[in-house]
Amino acid sequence: MENIKKFERIVHLFFLLQSRFALPIQELTEKFQVTKRTIYRDLSLLERAGVPIVHSSGSGYSIVDGFRLPPARLTQAEVRSVMIAEKIMLHHETESVRKNFERVLTKIKGSFQGHQKNEILQLQDKLLINRKPNEKDYIPDIMDTLLKSSVDKKLTRILYKNAKDDVPNLRTIEPVGVFNENGNWYLLAYCHSRRDYRNFRFDRIQKLDVLEKHFHKDHPLVSELNKQHGHSPYYTEIAVLVDKKYAHFLSFERDNFGYVKEVINSEGVLMYFNCSAHPTSFVRWFLRFIDVGEIIEPIHLKQELLVIVKAGMLRNGSSKARPD
Repeated sequence: MENIKKFERIVHLFFLLQSRFALPIQELTEKFQVTKRTIYRDLSLLERAGVPIVHSSGSGYSIVDGFRLPPARLTQAEVRSVMIAEKIMLHHETESVRKNFERVLTKIKGSFQGHQKNEILQLQDKLLINRKPNEKDYIPDIMDTLLKSSVDKKLTRILYKNAKDDVPNLRTIEPVGVFNENGNWYLLAYCHSRRDYRNFRFDRIQKLDVLEKHFHKDHPLVSELNKQHGHSPYYTEIAVLVDKKYAHFLSFERDNFGYVKEVINSEGVLMYFNCSAHPTSFVRWFLRFIDVGEIIEPIHLKQELLVIVKAGMLRNGSSKARPD
């Protein structure tokens, strides 16, 4: 059994080296949960098997460029995962990403065996993702352009319209990376005019120009910066109680409001949120469930909900004249 695990690890190590530009030793030890000494032995075995491995100081280990073995045959489970990924990516809101993924998938399918292609064909009607692509008004190829400019370290100029501003303004930025939050794509960049890191929502970028001038600052990882300069570092803790019979209806959109967890008790389903959006937006979303649920805390949101309901009743009440 130990020999089988060792063989599987070495094979996996080879495929990782073949798929990456370079792999640091620390990443490999964490990946396989073994010591550095074990990784060194595995690398040595690959070299003795004829795999030309090189080491670059500061980057890690890699296979000599140009050396490739024929693609490995995928297992049946991996083939099914490819089909599921295809179904999901059909609904990606960025058209250029959908098209690029389709081309990549065509190349992957080219390595399938005959019976695997047949299985994919038979599985097409077994999985349904019943929603339309959430098309956003993005600049063409915005995702590719921003990611490439962040890798190439090129200054970028954007025409950006804030949610509160009527007139868009020009910003010169150093793109760091992109992230998705609550259904929206954001660019995280260092803004020259603000002299700090800022988030820019894709659908509010009206014009995009990559300049020929490079920036030289090494920015932190987008994951690290997002924790420090996230869309909203503050949130409102909210608890609601919903009837068990209807609680599942909230699940379709609750993640947009920072859903954390739920607890089922004798009274119903308690749901907890860390809402980074404006609390009023949560209240107005929850309005549709006021006949089957209530806001438990904070109290001021419960009061705000009642104020909105009363105002709505006055505005749409029977006292208004109705057309004949």
